Order: sequence, then structure tokens, then C-alpha cells
Amino acid sequence: LVKPNSPPVKLPEKAGEKSIARMDKIRNSKGPLPTADLRRELQVSMQKYAPVYRNADDLKKGKDVIVEIMKKYKDVGIKDRTMVWNTDLIETLELENLINQAAQEMYAAEARQESRGA
Repeated sequence: LVKPNSPPVKLPEKAGEKSIARMDKIRNSKGPLPTADLRRELQVSMQKYAPVYRNADDLKKGKDVIVEIMKKYKDVGIKDRTMVWNTDLIETLELENLINQAAQEMYAAEARQESRGA
């Protein structure tokens, strides 16, 4: 809680530079794989291996599939390098978050054996 007349919070000298560097790295990625293709592969894999009604074999296989998708992310490339209204960049950043969420969901679901969508 900020008190009246308190001094401003001092930020570290290079605050935010890692975030900007990460965004620039993605914005300038030149890989051969379009974001939409990998996003579609992730979507289909999640629907196939982690549906509402789950079984151990599918979840085990799904973990391996998600790891392979995570490896492919380094090959994603975007064409739009601009900083204004760059939907290609936003979709690629969103894909990175979706891949991380998918991996967490797949691993957690496989570990939670007492409930498989019953």
C-alpha cells in the first residue's frame, strides 16, 4: 500500500529489458514454420490426447506429443516485423503461452490418476 507523500519506488536500472529482448527475438524470428500451423497441431493434439474423457494411454502418449510441439516452437517464423497492430507477433506470443499451458495440463492430467473425466 502506498502512503501519501512517500517517495517513488526505485526500479532496477535494466528493468524490463529481458521482456523487450524476448519480444524482439520472436518478432525477428525467421523460422520456416508458420505460427498457425503449429497452433493447429497443438489444438488437434490436445483434442486427441487430453479430451474431457481421458485414459492413461492417451495421456502418456500426449506428453510425448507436447514435448515434440515444444521443440518445434523454435522453428516458428513470422513475416510481419512492424510494431503497430502486429497480429502475427501477438499470435506467436499467445502460442508460446498456449504450449506452456498445454504441457502443464497434459502432465498434471497424467499424474492425477484418480479422476479421468468420469
